[in-house]
Amino acid sequence: YSAIPFITVSESTRDDLIEWGIPQKNITIIHNGITVPAFTIHGKKEKKKKVMFLGALATDKGIEDAVRVFAHLSKKDSDIRFWMVGKGDKPYIKRLHALSKELNIEKKITFWGYVDEKKKFELLARAHVLVNTSVREGWGLVIIEAASQGTPAVVYDVPGLRDSVKNGITGIVVNKREPALMAEE
Repeated sequence: YSAIPFITVSESTRDDLIEWGIPQKNITIIHNGITVPAFTIHGKKEKKKKVMFLGALATDKGIEDAVRVFAHLSKKDSDIRFWMVGKGDKPYIKRLHALSKELNIEKKITFWGYVDEKKKFELLARAHVLVNTSVREGWGLVIIEAASQGTPAVVYDVPGLRDSVKNGITGIVVNKREPALMAEE
């Protein structure tokens, strides 16, 4: 691969490629962009606090950590609610329901499933914070979509997400992959 050009979407994924032996001179970074729909409702937050997860409901997206983060938050604020937005396979969603029941938060979670673009941006605008507990991302497009609606993100310090969140400005980057720590932040 010493003469093959590579394109990636963030500095941290470029750094990963370099660690894998790809020469830096062969790597070009082209950041992702988004198209913000004209129908956005920026600024109309829910009256009660809403924490949102947006993405595929799959183990590599860390959704189980997001459920645990919410469980910690729920102990401090009984009115807080969690929106899980995204699709996943039925056995895994069943597992997430079981986890939420085990943590005694099942009545505080709304499983939205897949939503269209209009509904996605509406929910992003209404949510108070987006939680992204993915263990690896190329960039973190949902972070930028949330920011476009005035919704900050709390993320783990992992490749991709550390690039899409400006720590202390557009959200918080949590140093350790630990749900309790993320809930404290």
